[in-house]
Amino acid sequence: MSSDENIKAKLLLKQLIKEYEGETIEDVLNVESFKTDQGSFYSIKGYEKLEIKTIDKNKVRLKILSDLKLVPGIGEVKERTLKADGYKTIEDLHDHPRFSSEAKEFSELFSKSDSEITECISRRCSNTHPHVLLSSSFQETEDFLFLDIETLGLKDRPIILIGAAKVIGDRMEVVQYLLPDPTCENAVLEGFMSDLDGGSTFVTFNGRSFDLPFIRSRLRHHGIPGDLSGNHLDLLHFSRRTYKRQLPNCRLQTLEEHLFGIKRHDDVPSSMVPGFYSTYLETGNIGPLIPIVEHNKQDVITLARILSRLYQELGDK
Repeated sequence: MSSDENIKAKLLLKQLIKEYEGETIEDVLNVESFKTDQGSFYSIKGYEKLEIKTIDKNKVRLKILSDLKLVPGIGEVKERTLKADGYKTIEDLHDHPRFSSEAKEFSELFSKSDSEITECISRRCSNTHPHVLLSSSFQETEDFLFLDIETLGLKDRPIILIGAAKVIGDRMEVVQYLLPDPTCENAVLEGFMSDLDGGSTFVTFNGRSFDLPFIRSRLRHHGIPGDLSGNHLDLLHFSRRTYKRQLPNCRLQTLEEHLFGIKRHDDVPSSMVPGFYSTYLETGNIGPLIPIVEHNKQDVITLARILSRLYQELGDK
């Protein structure tokens, strides 16, 4: 973080403490308190009008089947030769003397469930291959779970906030699980896991390396069972493939600003989240929590916007 950003963050912190003096979290946020055997946590629910534009499924199917390299034994050189001989799609290979069996086996993917198609293709390609993103558009948008966490550190520190959002019709429902204090982390984790739909596809930004491994680590720390092994779209990698030559970097807020014209105001930088939260604990003033909650909410909403834009980019190619 630059010195200017650090100064702005400190000024914001002072301003928030003054502005929210004497306020309770219930006064400011749409919050519900839950008590469990493990402690308590806040659940904050909000909505945002947003509709994800997907790609026509027939178009997706044709794009995938046009890549002969998805059949074992076919590389770039062999693909060029086969296409020159008239084998334009994997279905055309059904009558090929050598690749018939493998081609038919691959084509059968499209008779499976939507999530199985993505799962099977991710096993044949890398997790960051465009075909994985393409195949995910077979799924209903309601099956996506947009996920982002805020923590007190990068390793072996409590999660203080989990943001999870789903698309319902033409809007997003955002549910945030907030820690009243670090001793209640297991309550937050149990609350989140109890609401988790086992059929969801996780959508994150660097979540393959950070968010999901971090949640798994904290679940193990508290001895809480939980399965986070569903399909996963990490939009950081797809964004880099698509925009790295167009933008100065592929950070979430850079994409947000350049793709959607959104410029955040009074935002707390991720590196300052632990300090803001610690100030809340020390003072009891809820002011420092407000930008943390808003930052997290904006992150999960931006994930949905990026996914929709990436679908448009792939559909135009």
